Amino acid sequence: MKKNTLGLAAATLAVGLVGVWLWQASSTLSDQRAEDLVREYNRCVIEAYRLSDPTKVDAVTGTAEGKKIVGLVGAKSDMGLTLDAKLLELKVVRVERNPDAIQVDTVERWHYADRRIGDGTVQGAPSDDSYTMRYFLTKPGEHWLVDHVAFAADPVVGRAAALALQPAGISHGKGATTLSGQAETKP
Repeated sequence: MKKNTLGLAAATLAVGLVGVWLWQASSTLSDQRAEDLVREYNRCVIEAYRLSDPTKVDAVTGTAEGKKIVGLVGAKSDMGLTLDAKLLELKVVRVERNPDAIQVDTVERWHYADRRIGDGTVQGAPSDDSYTMRYFLTKPGEHWLVDHVAFAADPVVGRAAALALQPAGISHGKGATTLSGQAETKP
């Protein structure tokens, strides 16, 4: 009788541990999966700008970030332009977690060119830019999303006219804090 009771207790414990493990696996995101989400977000943003179709980010962004992309892509489209963007390099420098969110800090290099809608001719000078970015990931439902994105430091922009047309704080925000509530540090 004791043998059966111990066996049943061990089986119950094993099932409980598997259940906890499965719950944690579905509610947390590994560092690699967090980086993959950031890369997918950037791929979708590139596509949204290239096609003047902000819905391309719907699967990877939260409501506020999605609305921001709608505005930015719409502004570019209203000028008769699309943005030809290429992510040249993305390096994750830190992943920070709290119970409700994940923060991914990156260093990135981009190449941009504005193109006229219709014929695709380049308008103005292209730009090679470097950014230190902070991505905030949340899981409001079944899937992790990019809730919002901010510059963690002032961007280094290749064409001065780009900043005059659209200050850095407009496109990605400035003054973001970390998940732990500390003010950002500027390199």
